[in-house]
Amino acid sequence: GVENNGRAIDADVILHGGKLFLYYATRDPQGRVQKLGVASAPAGSGFSRGDWTQECSGSILEPVLPWEQECIEAPAVCKYGSRFYMFYAGAYNNHPQQIGCAVSEDGIQWERLFREPFLPSGEKGEWNECESGHPFIFADKDNRYYLFFQGNNDLGKSWYISKVEIGWQQEIPYIIA
Repeated sequence: GVENNGRAIDADVILHGGKLFLYYATRDPQGRVQKLGVASAPAGSGFSRGDWTQECSGSILEPVLPWEQECIEAPAVCKYGSRFYMFYAGAYNNHPQQIGCAVSEDGIQWERLFREPFLPSGEKGEWNECESGHPFIFADKDNRYYLFFQGNNDLGKSWYISKVEIGWQQEIPYIIA
């Protein structure tokens, strides 16, 4: 599996091709750098420990862009058309955490869509100036997509939850203003 320190958080799952894909955040053996991994289990299984298989030996996404600093976490995966999209948190909480977006053809190999945050933290004085993080993507029955996220402007003393609607133009997501 992914080289880690035995820790896993921020689970997200999606059903695809008869398998349940489980995305999670873990840290390097030193506990410094947070990165993502993926395992799968057959859809008809009981999802017990023995049913899961690591889909790859390395991380599927780890911080490389300056704004991501030393952390990628909170994977939120959906399908649109034939592709997988992952909205993820970059940087640790309040450093500031911001939301990025990556795309995949198979749910295992990911490529960033943008070099800058898809959903940045707010400007000074705004409700989310310290972070826009920990995303969750929701597809409604009417095929509208909503990106939920947390934010704050007091270095984490309080937390607020908000959402933006996501549109799609030629299979590229954008925030509907």
